[in-house]
Amino acid sequence: MIDKHKRGRHTLYLALCLLFYVTAVLAYTIWSNHRHRHIVLEEIDQQLLLAARALQFMLAPDFHDRAIGPDSISFAEELQNRKRISGYADDTDFTYVYTLVEQEGRFYFSAPTVTAEEAKERKSWYFYPYEDVPAGFVEAWREKKTVFVNYEDQWGRFRSVALPRTSPGGRTYLACADYQITDMDALLRHDLIISMLTAVYFFCGSLPFILFFRNFFRSYNAELQTINAALTEHKAHLEEVVLERTRKLQAAYDRLAGELVERRRIEADLQEKKNSLEAALAQVKTLSGFLPICSSCRKIRDDKGYWQQIETYVREHSDAQFSHSVCPDCARSIYPDLDFDEIEKQVI
Repeated sequence: MIDKHKRGRHTLYLALCLLFYVTAVLAYTIWSNHRHRHIVLEEIDQQLLLAARALQFMLAPDFHDRAIGPDSISFAEELQNRKRISGYADDTDFTYVYTLVEQEGRFYFSAPTVTAEEAKERKSWYFYPYEDVPAGFVEAWREKKTVFVNYEDQWGRFRSVALPRTSPGGRTYLACADYQITDMDALLRHDLIISMLTAVYFFCGSLPFILFFRNFFRSYNAELQTINAALTEHKAHLEEVVLERTRKLQAAYDRLAGELVERRRIEADLQEKKNSLEAALAQVKTLSGFLPICSSCRKIRDDKGYWQQIETYVREHSDAQFSHSVCPDCARSIYPDLDFDEIEKQVI
């Protein structure tokens, strides 16, 4: 079985894998929500920018050159501008579209959107002070650059654009459009919750597979432990077998070494005997030493004490062969009637 240390290590590994999976899913969910929010805001910003650019075409060209005080624009012109701008806001998804002018460091609504409830609160909204103007609007007016901001004021929480414009007379004003993002934030939060629940759903769906693989690897590890135990036992037995065979091989080697030494000794003896035999063979049928010979009949006495004719003795003790003939001296003695001198001349 798996010991406690390995079991704890496997449990830790599984926990880390699950933690990594959950972290990855949450990270992807948050990133996806953030990306969705970014895409939505980009689309809203494009619509806001188009709305702000359209404001100058709803007002008289010199309107902002004349909008310099509370009484500089007639109420009739204010109502005419209100009708156009409020009608445009009602036909689109924008909460407010309006222009702002600056005077002595303060900002005032010059052509605002006015809802029915706001129209009941006061008669005129022209040159109404914007008390909690966003800092981004001030930055847009000072630096003459387009600024998108998220802000919250007395009218709600908005995504807005402040687009600096210049009137024909050279006066700077801000063309603004607001989009209420309270519902958008709620929608994004709802999407985030849906994404997280989807991640949890898929995680729960993967649990059977996780448990299956966990049990599978647990049984696999148990089987592996059994095999390892058998291998360990076999290894111990194998070491004993190797030692026994090593001892036998060593004994066989020692025996062979002894036999080799004995064989070399025998070979040396055989070589010595061979040399002796070769020497003896070299001396076979070779006459040497002192030979007793009769001074009268010329017979030779052999090793056994018998007297033999010299040719018989020589033939027995050597490879020499004899052919019998008569020398001239003996021929004259044996055959006195023959003229051997004449015979020799004829032969020559």
